[in-house]
Amino acid sequence: MQYHNSFGIRFLPIITSFLFLVVSIPDELYATGAERQPEKAYKSFVLENGLEVVVVENHLAPIATVELAVRNGSFTEGPEFAGLSHLYEHMFFKGNERFERSQDFLSYLSKIGAIWNATTREEVVYYYFTLPSQNLKDGMKLMANTIQTPLFNVEELEREREVVLGEFDRHEASPLFSFLRAMDSVTWTDNFTRKEPIGQRNVISTATPEKMRYIQKKYYIPNNSLLVVAGDVDSATVHRFTERYFSSWERGPSPFETDPPPFPKPLAGKYFVEVPSPIELVQVNYQWHGPSVSIDPEATYAADVFIYILTQDQSRFQRRLVESGVAQSAGFSYYTQNYTGPIAVSIATTEEKAKEAMDVLWDEIQAFDSPDYFTDEELETAKAYLRVEHLYDAEETSEWTHTIGFWWSTTGGLDYFRGYLDELSQVTREDIQEFVRTYIKGKNYVLGVAANGRALAKLNLKPDQELR
Repeated sequence: MQYHNSFGIRFLPIITSFLFLVVSIPDELYATGAERQPEKAYKSFVLENGLEVVVVENHLAPIATVELAVRNGSFTEGPEFAGLSHLYEHMFFKGNERFERSQDFLSYLSKIGAIWNATTREEVVYYYFTLPSQNLKDGMKLMANTIQTPLFNVEELEREREVVLGEFDRHEASPLFSFLRAMDSVTWTDNFTRKEPIGQRNVISTATPEKMRYIQKKYYIPNNSLLVVAGDVDSATVHRFTERYFSSWERGPSPFETDPPPFPKPLAGKYFVEVPSPIELVQVNYQWHGPSVSIDPEATYAADVFIYILTQDQSRFQRRLVESGVAQSAGFSYYTQNYTGPIAVSIATTEEKAKEAMDVLWDEIQAFDSPDYFTDEELETAKAYLRVEHLYDAEETSEWTHTIGFWWSTTGGLDYFRGYLDELSQVTREDIQEFVRTYIKGKNYVLGVAANGRALAKLNLKPDQELR
C-alpha cells in the first residue's frame, strides 16, 4: 500500500511476482529494542476537543511533515455521495478564510518551501505538507486554517469537478478498468460505492457546495482526525503549536455512532464475470471477502505472511504457474480493511494456455492449506522480509506519516500498528492454514476473466463448468 494516487483506487492489473534476493537474515533484525521498533518510537497526546496527535522525531535532515488524516473515504459514501470524498480532497487546496484565492494559497506554500499533496482511499483521507523544519510553525498554522475554514467557492468547485472527471476518464481508458469494476460490483453488491474511491461520474458532475459542507460538518471534526508531525521536530514545540492553532477547532458528534457504515453482506454464491478487453493476454482473477481487521486481526497477520511466501520466485505457487510456463505472471493480495478487505488471486496467461492455467491455478488454491505447501525456511524468510520492509519504510518520515494515518483510521487507533511486528513474528503454519480455510478454500468467490473478443470466443468459458 505504498503507492500514491490522488485517490487510492485499488487496481489489480497483471500482478507480477516480487523478486527477492536469497540472503541470510541477520539476527539483529529480530531485536525488540525501541531502535528496532519504529512503530513504537513516537509520542502522542490528545487535545480537549478530541484531536489525536502523534509526533515522530527524526533529526537526520532538516525536514518536517505535517499530515492530517481523517476517517473519511469511500466507505462513508452511499450512492448519492459516490466520489465526493475525493472531490472534497481536491477542494481542500482551493481556498480558505485566510487565503480566499487558490493561487494565493499555492503561492504561500511555495514561499514556505512546502511540497503538498493528498490521497483519498477507502477508509482514510490524508493531507500533508513537507517543508523545511524551520518553517514548521507556518505549516501547522496553514494546516489548521485549511482544515477548519474551507470556502467551497462555486467557480472553484466547477473547475475541480472537471479535474476529477478528467481523472475518471484516464482510469476508464485503462484496459482493465471495466473488468475490475465489474468484478467489484459483483463482489460488494450494495456496498460497491463504498469500495470505489473514484466514485460515480453523475454524482461528481452534479456536486454542490452544500454537499461539500455536509461532508465537512460530519467528518472533518477534531474527534475524527489525527495530526501527525514527523521529522526534524521536537514534541514540546509541536504540542505548543497544536494547542495554539488547533484547540479552537470545534468538536462534533461521532459520525460512526450516529450513522455507522454498513458492513458488506457475505457473498451469496459463486459468480462468474467475463469482460471483453483490448489486451493480448488473458487475465484471470479470483476474489473473496477477506477478514475485517477489527473482527479477526489474527487472520490479517497470517495473510500478510502468506502473500510474501507466495510471491517469492521459488515458491511452489510461482514454480507451478510461472516457471512452468502456463502463466506469464501470478499474484496473491489481501488489502487490510475494517469493512472487509478483499483477497485476490490472479494470473495473466496466453490464449493458448488459458484453460490449462486456470486448472493449475484452481489446483494450487485447493492446496494452499496443505501441511507441506511451503517450508519452514520460506515461512521465516517471509516474516523477516516483512520486518525489513517495515523498518525501511520508517526511514522516510514523509511516507511513514501516511502509514501511521492509514492504520489509525482503518483499525480505530494505533494499537494494531504498535503491535504489528510482534504479532507478525508469531505467525505459524497453522495460522496460515486457518486463514485459508476461513476465507478462501470452500468459500464463495467471484471468478473473473478478461481477454480480447477473439480469445473469449475461442475459450468459450461456461460458468457452470468454471465455478467449482
